[in-house]
Amino acid sequence: MKSTEYPRFTISPYLVFILILTMQFGPEYLNMTTKPILLVGQDTWISVILCGLLFHVVIWMIYQVLNRNETDLVHIHHKFFGKLAGGGLNFIFIVYFLIKASFQLRLFIEIIQVWLFPDLQTWPLAFVLLLLVYYIVAGGFRVIVGICLFSLLRNLTLISLIFTANYFHINNLFPVFDHSMKDIIKASMDFTFPYLGVETLFFCYTFIKNPKKSQKWAHIANGFTTGYYLLTVIISLLLFKPEQLSNEIWPQLTKYKFIQFPFIDRFEFIGAVSQILWVIPIICFSLWASSRMFRIIFKVKH
Repeated sequence: MKSTEYPRFTISPYLVFILILTMQFGPEYLNMTTKPILLVGQDTWISVILCGLLFHVVIWMIYQVLNRNETDLVHIHHKFFGKLAGGGLNFIFIVYFLIKASFQLRLFIEIIQVWLFPDLQTWPLAFVLLLLVYYIVAGGFRVIVGICLFSLLRNLTLISLIFTANYFHINNLFPVFDHSMKDIIKASMDFTFPYLGVETLFFCYTFIKNPKKSQKWAHIANGFTTGYYLLTVIISLLLFKPEQLSNEIWPQLTKYKFIQFPFIDRFEFIGAVSQILWVIPIICFSLWASSRMFRIIFKVKH
């Protein structure tokens, strides 16, 4: 199958790896370890793997639906539920993506207010960020994927966590399998929110050249996300005890306090500001998807 969009609007299948990796690995990771570690402690890494495997199944199911119908979810709703009911289902997704974009925007502003500028007003910064988002979204889907690629620079801050190795406590990882399978599964459910992002496939499917070939790249991206989250959990376990995490709002940002360089006094400020590389791509795609669905439903200009 070929894409139903004009070639100049489409992306190569391998770029789905960049898109899914960016959409999954958002700022939610900042506090995702707190509840699971409080529940199952040193066995939290098992919950991460279980949740990652579950989302491989979800990706497979998404492609089963899309490959059989050879179109995106918007038109699938119209095909099976009619114009009225299908439009209602699409409207639910419009609201979902708007809420998601609002959440990401507010979360980033809150991080800046807490860590850098406590007196900063919310709306001025939101207005500036939304102007940037509008400029990107107006460029189209390919520009958004380009921003996703640029946002991978954020991984430099993750690599910097190796400098916290002097504070690791290996004994925090033992004993293994010390909790019931019921609790481990319950903890894996708490990881589902950070893994969200694979639903973007429903709305960008027609913008992929030979979309059936992109499935393996979606699975690879989910595997990378699982690896990132596994590393995040392990470092959290090595640095904090469960009772310490209960007092941390964003433990992933607190980790940056352990990093010390002679030329940088407060490295956690860099960690906080770098969250914009997590937030902007997610906001851009969410607003692009919601506006595109709005255009299809109400026949207005995108």
